Amino acid sequence: MQLTNGAIKSGVKTPPMNLTPIDEFEGVDLDTFDLSAFVMPAQSASNVAKAASKDVKNTEVEKFLNESSNLVKLGEQYEVDVVERGHKALYDLLASIYDLSLRIDQNQHKEKILEAIRKELKDNRQMTLKANTPAIAVMVKFVVRSDKSTLSRYTKVLTVAQQENLAPVDLPAYITRRGGVGQIQEIESMAMAKKSGDRSSKERTALIRELFEVMGMASKLDFQFDGNVVSHSEEKDSSTEKAEPSSFCVLVAHHVSDNKYKIISANDLGRVYEDNLVKYLGKAMPNDLTVLEHGVRNFKKRISLDPSQPESLRREMEKQLAIPLKHKKTEVIEMDTNDDAPL
Repeated sequence: MQLTNGAIKSGVKTPPMNLTPIDEFEGVDLDTFDLSAFVMPAQSASNVAKAASKDVKNTEVEKFLNESSNLVKLGEQYEVDVVERGHKALYDLLASIYDLSLRIDQNQHKEKILEAIRKELKDNRQMTLKANTPAIAVMVKFVVRSDKSTLSRYTKVLTVAQQENLAPVDLPAYITRRGGVGQIQEIESMAMAKKSGDRSSKERTALIRELFEVMGMASKLDFQFDGNVVSHSEEKDSSTEKAEPSSFCVLVAHHVSDNKYKIISANDLGRVYEDNLVKYLGKAMPNDLTVLEHGVRNFKKRISLDPSQPESLRREMEKQLAIPLKHKKTEVIEMDTNDDAPL
């Protein structure tokens, strides 16, 4: 089976960098979600070039491009005038909350102070927190009036700063250096996932691999290759344990002209390197395993209903569709470890 380059269709919305299960479910019809749209089908390079050339000469296109360029300038000015100043104000606020939290932690009347603040939250904002909720989490909720997801991000950033013994005065520069609040949370979440075996990442890779395998079975673009396939697989350390087999043959080709290519080499990358390639080609696909699994199943359903596909393949897809979903949609509740009931 050959694995061709994957790409995002121009009409497909690229998911944001910091996806959450809630973000990915919003507006997604799991029964019709087309995961294969994230893999661009083969196109004629000459046709693409002709279309691009035609657009460039189109005066209407040029007019809109000029307007878009003006908007880019306005956007750049907005970044300086509003966004950067807004970020600075936020980081300064977080530094102040962090400083106050640390001083409460060190105060001999810490328990009474936090008890009074928790009472204030319960009486005036109907927020109930456990008695052992850390000072940072209490103060973020007391000062910042926002949604639970935002409160969770801010609490995470300040908790990480405390773990690294960071001084409050250094916090704004620290957040900026690490790419902002969202980036810090994402990096810490990834580190936590890696520490626990990165199970979700492995299952996501397996689902993307499964999609590519099924697409290969159903593909009607094939050719005969008489050259040698270079194996890059390596035996595992144990002499009795062999490396896992790969699923694809990766072809490296030189672009000659138009739609003509010359194959340089055919490669069996081995399971580990192939997993990295699969993850890279599927980087724009949803992170949520439920959405991803539904996308794979929807593609299988299309094959099972396609009369142009071999009967044996259609029956196999029906057989696989009869297997219950592994990743079912669950109610997502944002909460901190030491918090009580929902905010």
